[in-house]
Amino acid sequence: MTTEKGWTLKNALDRAILMEDQSHSFYNSALSRVLSSGSKTLLRNLANDELQHKAKLEKIKESGSMEQLGSKTRDVVDLQILDQVEDVRLSEDATYQEILIFAGKREKETHEYYLELSKRLDGTAAGDLFGKLAQEELGHKNKIEREYESVVMKEG
Repeated sequence: MTTEKGWTLKNALDRAILMEDQSHSFYNSALSRVLSSGSKTLLRNLANDELQHKAKLEKIKESGSMEQLGSKTRDVVDLQILDQVEDVRLSEDATYQEILIFAGKREKETHEYYLELSKRLDGTAAGDLFGKLAQEELGHKNKIEREYESVVMKEG
């Protein structure tokens, strides 16, 4: 299935798999940089979610079947807290605040990618799949922003 400018579903799936893999790796590496058990739990859960997304996408790519991604997702509110915060570059000694900012912006980017795919493929099983993934990624951003609000904004 090819569309405008050589865009294909296979290319979209390949990029999505790469994005999920990179997010999983990021959350796993960030685990060693945080101290509180709550922070570790949040990052571990996000890493596991990304790994599950990657596995589902790989299965779809291999089988060609647009299996549904879990049950219906609820609409998630975009708090937009981190949208107003300046981008950060991560280093080995990144603070928890920097990790949350980077993570929130990455989840926003992934959400927007899946949202665009769901619009391009509207009315298809693939469109439904990417729409659900978009909501899940927005849910991740929401969790990160609530953590940022709870930990960082209350401290400062």
